[in-house]
Amino acid sequence: MRKLGSIIVLAAVVVALGAVFYFSTGTHGQKGNFAVSSSMQPLAAAPPVNPVVNDCNITLPPDAPAIVTPAIARSGLPCAVAFDGTHQVNLDTLQQAFDFNSWLSFVALSISSNGTAPGWEGWQDLSSLMLPDGATPPPFGTSVPPPAICTGGPAGAPVLQMFSKTTVTPTLSVAGQPLNTGPLIDQNGNYVRYQILVNKPMYDYIVTNGLYSKAGQQRFTGTVQFPEGAIVSGTQGTVGAIVAKAAWKVLGPGDNPATYETVTGYVYTPATAGVPASCATHQLGLVGLHIVHKTANEPQWNWATFEHVDNVPNITPAGGHFNFYKPGCAAAACPVNAPPPQPWNPSVQPFPNDFHSQIVRTTKYPAEAVRSAALWNPQFQAALQGSVLANYELITTQWPTDPTSKTDPNGAPFPLFAANSTMETYVQGNVPQASSSCMSCHGNATGASGKESDFSFVLEKAQ
Repeated sequence: MRKLGSIIVLAAVVVALGAVFYFSTGTHGQKGNFAVSSSMQPLAAAPPVNPVVNDCNITLPPDAPAIVTPAIARSGLPCAVAFDGTHQVNLDTLQQAFDFNSWLSFVALSISSNGTAPGWEGWQDLSSLMLPDGATPPPFGTSVPPPAICTGGPAGAPVLQMFSKTTVTPTLSVAGQPLNTGPLIDQNGNYVRYQILVNKPMYDYIVTNGLYSKAGQQRFTGTVQFPEGAIVSGTQGTVGAIVAKAAWKVLGPGDNPATYETVTGYVYTPATAGVPASCATHQLGLVGLHIVHKTANEPQWNWATFEHVDNVPNITPAGGHFNFYKPGCAAAACPVNAPPPQPWNPSVQPFPNDFHSQIVRTTKYPAEAVRSAALWNPQFQAALQGSVLANYELITTQWPTDPTSKTDPNGAPFPLFAANSTMETYVQGNVPQASSSCMSCHGNATGASGKESDFSFVLEKAQ
């Protein structure tokens, strides 16, 4: 099992003075990129699950005074993180490069033809990839038919049955988030619902290798290595594996749908413990999103996390409207960051006794991460004015400062902790091995057969 190595002193800070080896000076005009891994296959030998594309975004962060224009904000999906190589290499410049890349990815993946539902909604949902009895998944991008009880929604409407980002099929006694800590209830008393979706290179890798079933994973004799994103030459490269983990709330009283990325979907709860199945069609708003991207220079993946700006206040509660916090509510009636009382039954909404989650943000990020988010969030939000995307903010990007470390297989993550208030709600904080850290958690990931699964828990859902 991978474990977070003996401590990442913020000398992992000076991290990166050694990180100079990590980057190459740009050779394409004003643009540069990470050095291409020497182990990469020649262009002509690119594996079919990760084909070469010609439109990698290699836009660099603007020089100070940095101004993100609408054209920059919408310039497309990066295949890997671009870095100038002419600037001083330190945690500030590195974090800014990763966060800039995260924003470009968020915008690129959120744009869709109809301008409302995000583009990644067309990816393969985990529930239609890891099928009962290990059945062969449908072609990429197709959804399984909704349960018979679900009617009246648009064609292809997603079926949202997860009330945790860790449990594909909900139960009434356990609701994951990380560490089975409990579900999240919005101010209208409704359970937040979750989706996990994978892009085509990741889907093709899983299907080609038979990893969508327990039997297939047992037959697989190799080492799981999901395809990598990389820049090969200019804008030519490979996209690599990307996972989107989304948190959705049912839009209701007090919510303005015009400020959210939305989907119309089926909110479905299977029959469990004698409780009959239920299904209702709702408009849902995106409140949280993880974008997880494997790249050649970050084998531990890049971990970007975004939230709707109205989700929660910071450590010091503030006034205003929040999705998961009620200003002025006494602690006795609204215990802060406490899971809802059991029993948990998502078929019963609103939650009994007018309970709603009272959540504040508690993770303390290092100064470099705080400065970087403060640099890019207002610029991208301004460049995206007129779009619902202006109502989202980057919380942070976690990345490996030493991806080839001989002592820490997790790559010495920075920042050490990272938490989305909608997905790691009850494990925010700053306690090693107890508080949320994407890379230290996923470094322990295994598939259904118990083999290491390349920092992804997707394979453990195989049936």
